[in-house]
Amino acid sequence: LSGTDGVSLETSKWAHVLGEMGVNCFYMAGELDRPKENSFLVKETHFNHPEIRSIYNDCFGVSTRHYSVTQRIHEMKDKIKADIYTFIQKFKIDMLNPQNALTIPMNIPLGMALTEVIAETGIDTIAHHHDFFWERQRFLVNAVWPFLNMAFPPNLPSIHHVVINSSAANQLSLRTGCSA
Repeated sequence: LSGTDGVSLETSKWAHVLGEMGVNCFYMAGELDRPKENSFLVKETHFNHPEIRSIYNDCFGVSTRHYSVTQRIHEMKDKIKADIYTFIQKFKIDMLNPQNALTIPMNIPLGMALTEVIAETGIDTIAHHHDFFWERQRFLVNAVWPFLNMAFPPNLPSIHHVVINSSAANQLSLRTGCSA
């Protein structure tokens, strides 16, 4: 959440609207330019973190993955998951608003960690999806279909899905059974 990329700009818009409604917003990301007192930096949540890039490279453009890759995915997922729990406790978070983190599998461990935390806590979540992995050719050949089906996006009762257009809403419903 830094600079003028789409996710950072959308996050700012959501924070502005929620702030006008009296909601205090806190941020967790791998890169942050938000107020320090409201921010929680977890470098492994950035898609350009070296281990996350390595996992990504080992999972896409191939149809099988080695056991060691699966092991690395789960190790990173567990680390990020612990950080999400720390973030929730530190700031007394009662709602999550992941921006594209449960949509595009640039960081598979992050999506899995978020999904598990949401499933374990039932925390209210508004997941904003900009575009889905099935809309991008580079994600269609992969060795992680079970992870994609689990977390990109997850179908959980406490998640409300927001998409950018009616076509995306239709595809979300057809592919996952989730409504937007």
